[in-house]
Amino acid sequence: MRTFNTMFSTRPNPNRHMSLLLLCLVQVLSLLLCGRAFAGCSSGGGQSFTLTLPASVSVPRDAPVGSLLTNWVTSPASSNLWNCSSSGGILGVGIQLGPNVGASTGLTYTYTVYKTNVAGVGIVVAGRTYTANAGWYGWFGPYGGKAYTGMTATWSMGAQVQVALVKSGTVSVGGTVSGGVVAQAFPNSDGPLYNLIDSYVITPVNIVPLTCTTPDVSIPMGTFVPADFPAVGSLSPRPASFNVQILNCPAGTAVSGTQAGQLHSIQYRIDPTGGTVATNVAALNGSPSASGVGIQLFNASGGVFPLASLQTLSGFSPTAGGDYTVPLTARYYRTGTITPGPANATMTLTVSYQ
Repeated sequence: MRTFNTMFSTRPNPNRHMSLLLLCLVQVLSLLLCGRAFAGCSSGGGQSFTLTLPASVSVPRDAPVGSLLTNWVTSPASSNLWNCSSSGGILGVGIQLGPNVGASTGLTYTYTVYKTNVAGVGIVVAGRTYTANAGWYGWFGPYGGKAYTGMTATWSMGAQVQVALVKSGTVSVGGTVSGGVVAQAFPNSDGPLYNLIDSYVITPVNIVPLTCTTPDVSIPMGTFVPADFPAVGSLSPRPASFNVQILNCPAGTAVSGTQAGQLHSIQYRIDPTGGTVATNVAALNGSPSASGVGIQLFNASGGVFPLASLQTLSGFSPTAGGDYTVPLTARYYRTGTITPGPANATMTLTVSYQ
């Protein structure tokens, strides 16, 4: 019986593409009330606050969806952005979240998670408001704000915004999350005063997916005759040794409170392209092909290697990274009546990073 090489190849996880939808108004977080008395604001507006996110974030490609990728970054608690007066009218503050971010991902992380221009990466934006008579009104999103009616007073008013990046899908390619305005705050004085807007801007963030490389490997199985397999369940007499290599794994330092910074663990699995003909015995594929045999894999200690089952990469160090080798052997396994011919099989190696 003549054989050819058995091939192992990598199969990357599918990339879920999320397109960027630029919206001018995503959520308006305020009470827009109308009053009959006079209220007005004489100062404030035109300021810009920068929320500085990490310049680069390393993300395990298969980290759980919903994982924080950065810690919360918060603007100053500015309580005197505007000075406003009322004579029985309305005073208050509104915050418009997301003027330069994408539509909702459908996820929530206490607040709504919006899409960014990088597939698999979302952003959370939340805000709170301040009026001198009542203090800070707690964090809100997607709806909130505070306004007061029938008041005769001169108040200082303010706002605060916080943001964080969240994993919203598979991060396979990476890219740069665009900087720009993610929230705008404005006073309400018998209606929103958009001429007194203050803006909140995030800095760009480079997203780096953490993966290793897994080269293909060809295994010469050798040539055998039917007499080498005296009965069903017999194995070919000369095991073919080979290594599955998981190379160039990046080292990293975990970012406390997030899933970013390093690969925490690596798992791998081997799936026969043509399925199995017995438990953990890969079917041959190709045409023409021999029949009555399959291929079985064995680990370094001689035990049967479980096909289509996730295995944890032994000895992996998140802080050291590097190259790793999984030693295996392959043998033909008799499954029935043997007919001669090529005895090829292909299998796919899938690696999961968390």
